[in-house]
Amino acid sequence: MRKIMIAIGLSAVFILSINACKNKTRLSDSNIDAIQKASGIYTGILPCANCSGIQTRVEINTDLTYTLQIRYMDESEETDTVSGKFEWNSDKNTITFDEQLLGQYTIEDHALYKLVDGIKEEGENAENYTLVKVDQNLVEKSWKLLELHGSQVAIVNNKEANIIFHIDGNRFSGNASCNRFNGSYHIKENNRIIFSQTVATKMMCINMKIETEFMEVLSRTESYSIENDTLILTSTQMAPLAKLVAI
Repeated sequence: MRKIMIAIGLSAVFILSINACKNKTRLSDSNIDAIQKASGIYTGILPCANCSGIQTRVEINTDLTYTLQIRYMDESEETDTVSGKFEWNSDKNTITFDEQLLGQYTIEDHALYKLVDGIKEEGENAENYTLVKVDQNLVEKSWKLLELHGSQVAIVNNKEANIIFHIDGNRFSGNASCNRFNGSYHIKENNRIIFSQTVATKMMCINMKIETEFMEVLSRTESYSIENDTLILTSTQMAPLAKLVAI
């Protein structure tokens, strides 16, 4: 009798194990589309106790692995890189990283929102806990300036004004028709964008009008949109400030 009971018990365990494996496979299959949509590169600046922020870049892969790059601003130009794994919770739409600095996030509207004790940060500090997905249509291509304030831009000083958005370090660079420039950009929710720390060379050219207006536009830009190969920079209270085309 004891042998029969043991056999029955082992059979039950075996059946449960098979069902668990089936459920796990079914769960993986049902979430593959969601994981693929979530995969990509996310960037932002996380809070730092002893510096102005932690410049953060995390690349999420469909095989549930990630690569994290961080730089402590104001302290060092060096970037630390670590790799690891994350857990995907389909019911709560959350990602839990095995890296303590990252912790747990929820995914909404192409952004990662950090959870503190399982709760999404709200209020005025919410943006400090947000990593925004990199717009692959924006980065790593040269955008030639076509219009400023609705007026077509002519080539002056034998140079075309342009700008390039780099993924690494959230940096941008370009030519304003006379001087070269570079700086930092930060993309937030709803295609909002902030240009900062802009510096440029100091050559003098015959015609500086376009350069002056272009630099002013970058400082006033608050959002952007992309239609086909056209990039439009805008502010919240004005018509398009500038129009550029990918070349």
